[in-house]
Amino acid sequence: MLDYKSDPVPEAGPMTAAAVTTYNRLESLKRCIESIRAQERRPDEIIVVNDVSTDGTKEWLDGQPDVIAIHQSENGGCAGSFHAVFKAAFDRGHDYIWGMDDDVFPEPDSLRILLDTAEQLKADGVRLGALTAYQAHWDNGGTIWLPFRLPSTVARAFRYRYLSPEIAIERGKGEPQEIDLYAFISTLFTREAMAEAGFPRKDFYYYGEDTDLAMRLAAAGFKSYIVPRCVVEHTGGGFKAPELLPISANWRYYYMYRNQLALVRMYGSRLGVAKSAACQLRILMGVCKRLLLEARRGNFRACRLALQGVGDGFTGRMGKRVAPGG
Repeated sequence: MLDYKSDPVPEAGPMTAAAVTTYNRLESLKRCIESIRAQERRPDEIIVVNDVSTDGTKEWLDGQPDVIAIHQSENGGCAGSFHAVFKAAFDRGHDYIWGMDDDVFPEPDSLRILLDTAEQLKADGVRLGALTAYQAHWDNGGTIWLPFRLPSTVARAFRYRYLSPEIAIERGKGEPQEIDLYAFISTLFTREAMAEAGFPRKDFYYYGEDTDLAMRLAAAGFKSYIVPRCVVEHTGGGFKAPELLPISANWRYYYMYRNQLALVRMYGSRLGVAKSAACQLRILMGVCKRLLLEARRGNFRACRLALQGVGDGFTGRMGKRVAPGG
C-alpha cells in the first residue's frame, strides 16, 4: 500500500522529481536528501520510497515537510522500490524523473547539468530515454574506460559478460556520449520513455532491474547518454570480492547469478548466438569460481543459493524467492 503525504501536483510546465529509494540507511539518506536540497536547480518534488526500514527512517521521513514519503507495506527490494518511486513520480505528472539510491550524493550543479543537457538533446531531435552521471569514485586522474556498451565482439562478451568497456571519459570533460547500459545512480529519465517502455520490473527484486529497463528503452527507440560534466558521489559500488562477502549476504548470490543469466536469456538476441553464448559461459565460470571460494571456507549455503540462482536464471523463475539474510 502506497502512503502519500500530499496531494498530486497540479499540471504545470516541465516538472522534475528526485526519486530516491531507501532501506535501513538513515544517516546516508539524510545526506542524500541534503544534497538534493542543495541543488542549484532544485527538483520540484522529492519523493522517497521507504522499503520497510526499521532504523527510524519512517519517523524521520514523516517529519520532512518537503519530502513525499511512500512507505511500502512489504519489502520489495531494489526493483520493487524503484518501480514504486518511478511510478509515483510519473503519476504525479513529472516530465523528468531523477532516480537514485540513498547512498548517492550529487554535486550542487548535477541536476542543472542533466536538465540542460536533456533539453538540448531533445531540441536537436534526439528521442531521449535517460541521462546518467559520472560517479566520483571512478576518477583515477585521467581517462577511464567504463562498461556501458554492449559487447562488440565474442572476446569482449566472454570477458565482460553483457558489458563491454568501450566508453572512454574524463570527469567533468567532454560532451555526452551515447551508452547502452547504466545503473539508477543519478539517472534522469524522460516522461516519454517511461510512458512507452514502462517502469522497472519488480520481479528482478535485487539486481539487474536497471539493465533490463535500459534494454527496453533501447528496444523502444530511445537513446541514453552519460554526461561527464555531471558528477555525483556514490558510496556503494556493487558486490565485494567473493572471499570478502560476509556469510550474512549469501542471499545476494542467488539474485546476482539468476538475474545475470536472465538478462542474457531475455536480450541475447541483440548480441547474436555466439556473443550470447560467450556471455553465458563467462557467467558460469564466475559461478564456479564463487563455488570454490565459498566451499573452501565451508559456506555451503552460499554454494546452494548460487546454484539455485543459475537454475532459475535458465528457466526464468523470477520474483522474490530468497529473503535478505536467507
